[in-house]
Amino acid sequence: MTNLNRFWLSLLFLLLAVSLALPVFAAEQQIYTIKKGDSLWGISQRFIQDPFYWPNVWANNPDITNPHLIYPGQKIRIYNGRIEFLPAYQEAAEPAKVMEEPAPVAEAVAEPLAPEEPQVQVMKAAGGGNGFLLTNETPLGLLVDSVDSRVLLTSDDVVFLDMLDPSQVKVGDSYSLFSAGKEVIHPQTGEKFGTMMFELGFLQVISVSGRTVEARIIDAYREIERGTQIFPYLPARKEIALKKGQGQLSGYLLDSQQEKLGLGQNDMVYLDLGTDSGLQTGNLLYISRPRKASELALDKKNAIPLPDQLLGAALVVDARAKSSTAFIFKSVSEIYVGDRVAVAAE
Repeated sequence: MTNLNRFWLSLLFLLLAVSLALPVFAAEQQIYTIKKGDSLWGISQRFIQDPFYWPNVWANNPDITNPHLIYPGQKIRIYNGRIEFLPAYQEAAEPAKVMEEPAPVAEAVAEPLAPEEPQVQVMKAAGGGNGFLLTNETPLGLLVDSVDSRVLLTSDDVVFLDMLDPSQVKVGDSYSLFSAGKEVIHPQTGEKFGTMMFELGFLQVISVSGRTVEARIIDAYREIERGTQIFPYLPARKEIALKKGQGQLSGYLLDSQQEKLGLGQNDMVYLDLGTDSGLQTGNLLYISRPRKASELALDKKNAIPLPDQLLGAALVVDARAKSSTAFIFKSVSEIYVGDRVAVAAE
């Protein structure tokens, strides 16, 4: 058999394999038409038994500007444990089974299922270098020098630390490095709320001799200098487990890591809510501001309360006592310091 014949024979087998796989793939898909009263929360619970999946649906579908405003007639595709909204031009071409009413989920189970470990839904975060707002925390010490007396330090450099309590420091301990930035003023009260802290990297202790603590810088997100403050180690997390909000909780967006006027998707922001208020790492937040009403809506005779304008959503990546750091994963309009934030209970 010639090489050319082998090529065409291989190509034929490949085409046959693809053609046989397509019907199987199509059979695994379903298309559901949204009806009045549906929500992303309910759809996620109904089709994939995970109501906490809805932020991923919202984040990955830019046509959805408000998770509570999905419309009857919109179509979604369910496949491989995922939900995807279909643009109108794809509906006719999809090789999926059209399904106006989903098959019952809980109602179809005759016997209780054996208990299983709950699956934790996670969302992508930004990784290291998030920073935080310093309110009432006290640093554990300072970076005071380096073995080669250099001013600007980076990864693999060996440094000396002045720790407040050296007796609590052990070889192998890790600590995060921060530098102080500007004072942050609360946009509503006009009073100082805290100090912006920029995360520079982290180090690991390699020797302890009395008050002399020697450490090696493991990773540097920015240039590190003497005088850098030392805080408990905060591992860089690229995925955050989602947690349902507890009760009604709202506050304000105080500042951003980027210190720019208009904020949007992928920006890191700081809030006036923390664990003392009930906020937790993994909570989801709506970002909104009061809607600018028309003169007719403001007419005293016909005045009606208007809902806030929904601007986007954020994920809490580091909740501290008085404040929190959050990552904006969805924005449908420009976001500003002073906008409201509220925990998404659903």
